[in-house]
Amino acid sequence: MAQWLRKNLSKFDVTHIHGLYRFPPTYAAYEARKQAVPFVIRPHGSLDPYVYAKSSASLRLKRAYERWFDIPNLNAASAIHYTAEDERQRASFLALRASSFMVPNAVDWRHYERLPSRGRLRARLGLGQTPMILFLGRLHFKKGLDLLVPAFDALRRTVPEAHLVIAGPENDAYGLTVRAWVRERGLGNVVHFVGSLDGPDVVQAYVDADVFALPSYTENFGMAVVEAMACGVPVVISDQVNIHSHVTEVGAGCVTRCDSQELTQALNAMLQYRDGLREMGRAGRRLVQERFTWPAIVEKLTKEYQRVLESHCASQQVMREARGIGCQ
Repeated sequence: MAQWLRKNLSKFDVTHIHGLYRFPPTYAAYEARKQAVPFVIRPHGSLDPYVYAKSSASLRLKRAYERWFDIPNLNAASAIHYTAEDERQRASFLALRASSFMVPNAVDWRHYERLPSRGRLRARLGLGQTPMILFLGRLHFKKGLDLLVPAFDALRRTVPEAHLVIAGPENDAYGLTVRAWVRERGLGNVVHFVGSLDGPDVVQAYVDADVFALPSYTENFGMAVVEAMACGVPVVISDQVNIHSHVTEVGAGCVTRCDSQELTQALNAMLQYRDGLREMGRAGRRLVQERFTWPAIVEKLTKEYQRVLESHCASQQVMREARGIGCQ
């Protein structure tokens, strides 16, 4: 990759770099700076204070890496691309010098225009028409599963027929911890771990759910939330999922703090208000179609690329004119 970038990077107008703390984005930014190619960095939520301050065995190495590489690259970037306004605000404590813009993620609406019939996943799990809550995402500490499991346990006091489906890959064997919580609470018969799902199986899981739950401690955007809404599923999310304001604005679900009691109350209210679930689902589906599909997002991102190029061209103009070279 390094050899290819050294040889080919100058052929491009803009470099859009995704992520931090790894060789590919670090070296790509280095070469872009070296070759005077304008570059945009998208941090993918890694500048959120919750993630930033999370301690680990390699914390000192991470801070050294930031000082030597990532912070200088972020400050030298032509722009920083955030996918939600909350993500941008939460990174403000770093006082980065680069300009920034906000363009959200998007989905391909063709995958959601015609949804499958409800029931295939339910039939596989033997759920029938019982209330089904879906968590779909990495089994990771930041996703709030430590809130969801006790919240679901408490929910069953008022909705004893409810089931919880947990779908997604395990992260650092975190799934073993979640399974232990389930066993300790005697929920083994009503909490279903279905592993990673792909393609049509993901859409089917959303369609079969009555409510989608994601009580994350931090979520720079929340693609699973958008996917769920695209499938017409009302959502219960934490106020740390950075598109929570959109959900509240259109009434596509409930937003809570990272608190298991609040989560229980929200899930209970939604399952008791079954007729309202359909309207919430329709509101979420409209929201995705209007704001989070590719044609509108591509147009916004293209305009940002044009601004980056214009700014870069202006900053280089004096130098170019001194050499007798115009800026094209």
